[in-house]
Amino acid sequence: MTGYKTSELTCSKNAFVNMARTTLKKRLKRILRSPRMLFITGILTVLAATLLFANKGLWRNIELHHQISERRSELAKLSTDEESVARAVSLLKLEDASTIERIARERYGMKRPGEIIYTMTNDK
Repeated sequence: MTGYKTSELTCSKNAFVNMARTTLKKRLKRILRSPRMLFITGILTVLAATLLFANKGLWRNIELHHQISERRSELAKLSTDEESVARAVSLLKLEDASTIERIARERYGMKRPGEIIYTMTNDK
């Protein structure tokens, strides 16, 4: 950047921006003047919009892949939960009736006919 003044750099930058704008304007004018180019541009625009936003478009495809990955992780979690419950059930099947009765009394407050259950609370 030695040898260049900031005013020269600013002028060259503005000239580049103006040149880019004019070339873009020229391209747009050329497209709009030619019916064939206008037709091709319209077809490409509709095709691109259809590919991106239609029912089976790109965005829908990405969304479905995301849902599939969520469902697979949920399935893995539920599978581990199912395995732990199946192990607990198999252990309960192997235990004798007195153990099952004790669990039913402790967890669910069940009682035998004629029994009275007293619950103690630590309210002061």
